[in-house]
Amino acid sequence: MPQPRFVRSFVRCLLLTLAAAPWATLNRAALAQEYPNVVTADPLSAAEQLKKFHLPPGFEIQLVAAEPEVIKPINLNFDDRGRLFFSQSVEYPFPAKPGTTGRDTVRVIEGFDDSGRATKISTFVDGLNIPIGVTPIAGGAIVYSIPNIYRCLDPQNVGHATERSVLYGPFEFRDTHGMNSSFTRGLDGWIYANHGFTNDDTITGKDGKQIKMQSGNTYRMRPDGSRIEYFAHGRVNPFGIAMDPLDNMYSSDCETLPAYTILRGGYYPSFGKPDDGLGFAPPMLSHHHGPTAIGGIVYYAAEQFPAEYHDALFIGNPVSHRVCWDKLESRGSFFWAVEQPDFIKCDDPWFRPVDLKLGPDGAIYMADFYNRIIGHYEVPLTHPGRDHDHGRIWRIVYVGTKDKPAAKAVAANLATADLEHLIASLADPNLTVRTLATHELVDRIGKDAVIPLKKLLASDSSRNWQRAHGLWVLERLDSLDNDLVTRLASDQDRLVRVHLVKALAERSDWQANAALDTTKLVRSKLTDPDAFVRRAATEALGRHPALENVKLLADVWAKAPADDTHLIHVARMALRDQLAAPGMYTAMEKAGIPGGDRNLRARLAEVSLAIANTDSATFLTGHFSDQPDGRLVHHLTRYLPTDKLPELFKSFAASRQAADDPNREFELLRSAQQGLQERGGQTLPAEMQSWAGELAIKLLARDNSDQVTHGIELARDFHVAGALQPMFALVSTSKFEALRPAAIDACVAIDRQASVPMLSDLIGRGGESLSLRQKAAQALAAVNSDPSRAELLKQLTAAPERLAVDIAAGLAGSKPGAESLLATIATGKASPRMLREPTVVDRLRAHKLPNFDVRLKELTAGLPAGDQRLNQLIAQRREGFVKFKSNPDEGHKGFNKICAACHKIGDEGHKIGPQLDGIGVRGVDRLLEDVLDPNRNVDQAFRATRIVTADGRLTTGLVLREEGEVLILADANGKEIRVAKTDIGERQVSLLSPMPANVADLLNEQEFYNLLAYLLSQKPK
Repeated sequence: MPQPRFVRSFVRCLLLTLAAAPWATLNRAALAQEYPNVVTADPLSAAEQLKKFHLPPGFEIQLVAAEPEVIKPINLNFDDRGRLFFSQSVEYPFPAKPGTTGRDTVRVIEGFDDSGRATKISTFVDGLNIPIGVTPIAGGAIVYSIPNIYRCLDPQNVGHATERSVLYGPFEFRDTHGMNSSFTRGLDGWIYANHGFTNDDTITGKDGKQIKMQSGNTYRMRPDGSRIEYFAHGRVNPFGIAMDPLDNMYSSDCETLPAYTILRGGYYPSFGKPDDGLGFAPPMLSHHHGPTAIGGIVYYAAEQFPAEYHDALFIGNPVSHRVCWDKLESRGSFFWAVEQPDFIKCDDPWFRPVDLKLGPDGAIYMADFYNRIIGHYEVPLTHPGRDHDHGRIWRIVYVGTKDKPAAKAVAANLATADLEHLIASLADPNLTVRTLATHELVDRIGKDAVIPLKKLLASDSSRNWQRAHGLWVLERLDSLDNDLVTRLASDQDRLVRVHLVKALAERSDWQANAALDTTKLVRSKLTDPDAFVRRAATEALGRHPALENVKLLADVWAKAPADDTHLIHVARMALRDQLAAPGMYTAMEKAGIPGGDRNLRARLAEVSLAIANTDSATFLTGHFSDQPDGRLVHHLTRYLPTDKLPELFKSFAASRQAADDPNREFELLRSAQQGLQERGGQTLPAEMQSWAGELAIKLLARDNSDQVTHGIELARDFHVAGALQPMFALVSTSKFEALRPAAIDACVAIDRQASVPMLSDLIGRGGESLSLRQKAAQALAAVNSDPSRAELLKQLTAAPERLAVDIAAGLAGSKPGAESLLATIATGKASPRMLREPTVVDRLRAHKLPNFDVRLKELTAGLPAGDQRLNQLIAQRREGFVKFKSNPDEGHKGFNKICAACHKIGDEGHKIGPQLDGIGVRGVDRLLEDVLDPNRNVDQAFRATRIVTADGRLTTGLVLREEGEVLILADANGKEIRVAKTDIGERQVSLLSPMPANVADLLNEQEFYNLLAYLLSQKPK
């Protein structure tokens, strides 16, 4: 039976006031009822948990360490001695208070017995504040701890850091469950890292190079603090990085896909963020592994496991207590991941695998955040059940069978190895060993390694791994000479050729070495027999622009197999980077490129759309045809030099005559208007304004709903006065019922004052749907005039409660309206219960009215809690849902009707709000709250922004992005709202959600129950 609502309210108070109280002293059943993602079972000892794991035959999971030596481990990394560094956080999810010392640490496991158990654990650095990323370096480690990335050194080799200095920062930490993680040192010596969810950072290296990151990104940094660079843009909350032997980078992410091959310079999906104009970088898989919360990824490149597990990805799935497994199949220049049965399952629901690493012994090591709660926002951060005392690290080894036992996992200490041993270790089958040996040769041995390595690489006795890693050692020591480059360029193994090209790409100036034509060498690899080499060469040329590269890269794109999506995308990005180089368009013009080659011109035009400058727009004028598409028109109107705009507008007129297609005319006009709006300071000429008006009236008279929609948008955006009466007619009749809300907006845009009587009349029509009357109230409030406020007050007294709340929220959107609302309530002409509504109070408080809190307290004295109405609705809908025989398939239709505009499940919908795969684990009570009372549990990343324009109009929505001089928001229905920056008078982040609070009004009860059933059916495997 569900708990009574007063009990749930009391529980919520407990969460806020007794956050520090022991979990055992609280009513766990009640709290679990409130939050289904909270495990009610008690934690198991490590020995008991060990019995709950399920692995494939021949595998064994071994306990490395557990509490109290390990508490809440987050990231793992091995050093040259075979020691395992791990970051851990008692503080999470709240950072230590300012002025206090953090209680978190980076610890080190210094030895393992035959059973995998740690023999010594020590603290390397303490006093940290939610440290996530950690990677060892020579003499110490690099650690992220709020708010900086630090270099922590142990120069006297006493076992703990005695020196600490800031490398990069400060970083924002308003969201603590991503931040900076997954520090991974590449063969090039850079440290690669993920930038997590929500936080907005501008970070500068010592060289002055600056990058700006908002939410998900991947970047790289020099270990000495000298430079920080973008590597890839996008994703939501990336967590986990792995490299394969070919130096492909893989990263896991929450909310998008569980794994991507990260292409340098690529843009990846995120919440409401655009791509770079080339589209998002391609995926490497099509499945989701159930929940969207993914933690950690490892590529298995060793021989301890059986062959069927080699060259595979293993991904932590902390929500569903699993480690997933994907086999990789070659598709040209990348690997496609094929889903396999789960590698590890655990019947202990506290099991939370958040990071995985390939050990130098061939085993996989796993950080287990061991907690009854894993969700950051799904469960309140203050929830007293959040564990701060447990944590485990596990080792997965292959032991074989009784008849055929496997060799024991063994790891060497490279820190004391001599030069000969280190060079031999470059041939080790284990990628972790090879990588550590590479760093050791550079960091400790240095120039003494050059002559022996050159001799080895020039001989026929070296292994391919030795040549690939050895060339990186020489390159990092500035000792990879021309003879070796030439020899390695023709190496029979693709591994060596890939690494050579990647190493050459890192050189800043290909012209500095007159004796080696690096450009020619890399260009020759564009026709290499191996696709991975071709992709590496394509990327390398993209980093070294030259006129001669243009045709070559376009040719790579043209000849790439259609299913080699990664080679195609890298070729397009490389071509983009050529054209974006200063003076490239001028150089092409002088060279006669593209000349008469229409296919080449088409490819250059497509890429030019991704380059935001006047040169690209000028080039694209030559691609303008009688039937241009919207992207081209938008780009030209935004970026073309001002003196060339009149000629462009003349060509638009010619295009109109040639097209004679209302849909194409609509696309051209809207794209031109948006481009100029983003440009700022420009408007379409009068003849195009007239064209828009004529077309709008023509389309409004059609019987086709799509064309009528276009007519509404034109009338709204171009303020077509002649369309006002047809728009009134659309609002007043139900011929196009679904278009009536858009027509309401258009009426207000065309003539705000003339729309007041019509809107007021619509609000008072009891026979109309509540949702339409609510829309009319919102539109009338947007008029923001004395007459409009008077009409709102008139309708307020007779409106049903839900509509009255919307009217009150509308009045509260302006200072005069706020005062009139309070005065009306004070005289008893309106219910004070509206002052318990979060949306109304939030808007009222924003105006900073005199003595507002006192007035609010007086007017609401004696009223029940503000969420009573919603609590009653939630309780009623829960009771109804239990009794109703719901149909999830019908609920799928409801999802597409009201949810898909902002949310995705699988490949359906739009990624403006959170991905909803696996949302069923939240349970019926939490889902009812999320849908019916979206302001109750608001993720700070999805709080609405309130915009007050210079003329007093209020706009509220979720900020998606900025495009030039335009701020773009999404409203409650997922529709984009464009606000010119020059029109913004005030901008403030609200504590409320932009999600509509009237879902119960948008669906009838049967539709609502079916939708709830559909959402509950979205659960992990």
